[in-house]
Amino acid sequence: MKLGMVGNGMIVQEILGFIDEVGFEEIRICGRKSSEEKLNSLAEKYHLSNVYTDYDELLKSDVDVVYIGILNDLHFEYAKAAIEAKKHVICEKPITINITQLEDLNELASKNNVFLFEAMSIYHMPAYKQLQKDVKLVGDIKICNFNYSQMSSRYKNFKEGKTLPGVFDPKHYGGALRDLNIYNISAMVGLFGMPKKVSYNANMEKDIDTSGILIADYGSFKCICTGAKDCSTPGPSTIQGVDGTVCIYPHVNGMTEYDVLFNDKETDTKEVDLSDGSHRLYFEFVEFKRIIEEHDTEAAKQLMQYSTWAIQVIDEAI
Repeated sequence: MKLGMVGNGMIVQEILGFIDEVGFEEIRICGRKSSEEKLNSLAEKYHLSNVYTDYDELLKSDVDVVYIGILNDLHFEYAKAAIEAKKHVICEKPITINITQLEDLNELASKNNVFLFEAMSIYHMPAYKQLQKDVKLVGDIKICNFNYSQMSSRYKNFKEGKTLPGVFDPKHYGGALRDLNIYNISAMVGLFGMPKKVSYNANMEKDIDTSGILIADYGSFKCICTGAKDCSTPGPSTIQGVDGTVCIYPHVNGMTEYDVLFNDKETDTKEVDLSDGSHRLYFEFVEFKRIIEEHDTEAAKQLMQYSTWAIQVIDEAI
């Protein structure tokens, strides 16, 4: 199976650091002509087999899977072209800007008999998969608080008007909701499904949400999802129930451990630590490759259901 990587930003470079462990036959990279020097440098560093500066040429090649790691507003266009070229697609989060785009891509993927995945790492991490089983230990849930707040290295320049990076550019659909809070939202729907209603209160600067709080109403309990690129917190995130509390350290993105603390003081805390030294993105690529090789449509449908719920939440929030 041959993988084509589209983009050369930080997330692509993170993936290139471990992707040879996944077992792809070949790995190729594609980017803009203006980035050719950087692409060649990455190809040399990570022993990539080919460099493309024309996306159409990549799609005409014999790659089987295309990973899309570029600006949010380009996800739909690039994914659509890859699907029409009968390539399986792994698209960075958020998979699309809205639910209409996602429905169009799903229909197209079905027609072309290819798989479409969102690169949402949490669903594949051992600790999160165990949490999906353990969440029942806290009894009836009352309050959830998922917080992923991380000061952006670009925030100072953004404030000073020196640059307008994609993550702070409304034209590229950046902002805290889609960049960081999407992890909280995805964790939420993976545990609890689609909420009854949502609202979003954001701190706005230069027409972009630099931080914000999304409140999801599940009827019998509420979930608070906080995402920030203008401030930070060490966590933890929590799930509070009538019988106990789950404490996730430090947040759901990249989680490797959590504790279940019981209100009954006679019951020992359940400590879960499933860290094994693997990169947090490793597990999703292993699973995507497995699903394609085994043509596991049921697993793919479940993952797409999560992605659909997450995009629907964002649609309703904004």
